Amino acid sequence: GGIISQDNAIRRITYNPGSPAIFNFERLVEDKGIFAPLSMVRGGDRTFFIGTDGFKMVLPGGYPQPIGYNKVDRTFFDDVDDSNLQLCIGASDPKAGIAYFAYKSRSGASGLFDKIIGYDWNLNKFFPVSVSGEYIASLAQPGVTLEGLDSINSSIDALTFSLDDVTTAAFPKIAAFNSDHKVGFFSGSNLEATMVTAEKGGDGRRLRIKGFRPVTDAGTVYGSVFKKETSQATGAYSTEVVMNSIGVVPHNISTRYGRGKLRIPASTTWTYTIGIEPVTGLEGKR
Repeated sequence: GGIISQDNAIRRITYNPGSPAIFNFERLVEDKGIFAPLSMVRGGDRTFFIGTDGFKMVLPGGYPQPIGYNKVDRTFFDDVDDSNLQLCIGASDPKAGIAYFAYKSRSGASGLFDKIIGYDWNLNKFFPVSVSGEYIASLAQPGVTLEGLDSINSSIDALTFSLDDVTTAAFPKIAAFNSDHKVGFFSGSNLEATMVTAEKGGDGRRLRIKGFRPVTDAGTVYGSVFKKETSQATGAYSTEVVMNSIGVVPHNISTRYGRGKLRIPASTTWTYTIGIEPVTGLEGKR
């Protein structure tokens, strides 16, 4: 069986062995089709694509269900260059359980995608990645045998890495082609990571934000505070401050509404970041 994507419909094709009708065609969705043909990708037993009304996921035997509503749909359609949908490409990392959707934004360079939206289907969460390239896909590198080590170094004792790090089989990984038409795998050091919390207020009273404690195992973290006086105000971020020796990003800000922002520099070793523990207090009268 399979899924057929069209401009204004999504159909399922099912093989009927022994039947005069070899295949059965079932219309899953009417008047809503696929927005970017190359965005459709298989991830495990699921199928993902960007439809005309947002990001979709199809479970085995199921119907397309929205996964980006009130999350990334509006942001994507406001930003994507719909005249270059050949650069809107889907790819899957089966090992991590993540589907990637690369696309060219309206401000991006010609001939390259410049943004990626990742979707972790186990956590049901999206995240952005700032990477540019010509194409993205799941590829595999050839494995290395003991005889093949001669092409890396003629002496086992002189190897700069452990033999445990050398794979003996080909496992698919996410890879991309850059502007020089060269392929590279996403296996280098960590990129810079940014996390922004939700906005909070003091129930009509002013807040004194004395800082916050990042909940992460990263050794180096920078933090800033977004502040504004009304819900309608534009607001601005404070000067960035590095986390001190007791694990706190110190600040001294008076505001009515605020949110925290964490930045973990590139090449920093870390495995998780959950959020922040704010150090705040109410001040003044209502």
